Amino acid sequence: MTQLSYDPAQWQELFWQRGDRYYWCALRQNLFGEWVLLRKWGGRRTGKCGQCETLCADIEEGNRLMQDVLKRRRYRGYALVN
Repeated sequence: MTQLSYDPAQWQELFWQRGDRYYWCALRQNLFGEWVLLRKWGGRRTGKCGQCETLCADIEEGNRLMQDVLKRRRYRGYALVN
């Protein structure tokens, strides 16, 4: 049995808002130690929301995907809250 390696110090989390819309993105490890990009979005007034999980080959791929999300949120006029 192999030992899992977790590194919470490298986990990332970002939150954006635009009007009543929000977008949340996090790069974390799952129970198997694999890197996963988690995304949630929706509208506060409508209550509609969505989510997506993307399995990453490694933390470098996860960081690239986080940067892509950051660029797209900025392009679409979202303000970074944290």
